[in-house]
Amino acid sequence: MMFRLCVSFAVFCVLCCKISVLSYPQGAPVRTESCINLQPIHMDPLTNQQVPNQQGTTRPYRILVSQQQYQTCTSNQQCGLQPLQVSIQGQGGLFRGFIVQARTPNGGSRSWGQFIPLQTGDSKVIQCQNGLTLTHTANNDKNIVRFAWIPEPGMREQVQFVATVVQNLRTIYPGVYSAQLRPVGVFNNAPFKTAGIISFVTSVIAILL
Repeated sequence: MMFRLCVSFAVFCVLCCKISVLSYPQGAPVRTESCINLQPIHMDPLTNQQVPNQQGTTRPYRILVSQQQYQTCTSNQQCGLQPLQVSIQGQGGLFRGFIVQARTPNGGSRSWGQFIPLQTGDSKVIQCQNGLTLTHTANNDKNIVRFAWIPEPGMREQVQFVATVVQNLRTIYPGVYSAQLRPVGVFNNAPFKTAGIISFVTSVIAILL
């Protein structure tokens, strides 16, 4: 009887450890902690309490972008013509999970633009209360994740990608940033075009008078 109890307890402990390790294996949940604070949520199955996140002292990860500017656009079709190529990479270290958004460098929690996963089975888009967000789909070890990003119609904010990278259940690396992206194109020239139109209309009126 005692042997059976010991075996049952051992099996229970193994299952609990397995559940703990596989917490949210399919990406970050749509909650304020994850969406706004970019913090993973791991629960202890025994106490049903959140496992504290321990921040690493160095950042062995980086976000690379194909270019440091994006083309402004006026429609979804036009915005999708020139997607930016983006990647989250480990610098000598693997990672299991991540959550990334495009935010303005001067603050604010809104996530701008749209994300397009480029590697099947590695990432997915979730709809957070502050905008579209990209997160992992599996907690297997990975060294790089690639995705594309396109701006929103009418968008002309300067943005940069900000991510939290999860190395393992307890160790995370928040505040992983990309280079800043500046908008270029028609909207940047809008004030000049408007001034030209006003000048033209003023000249026509003067002639008519």
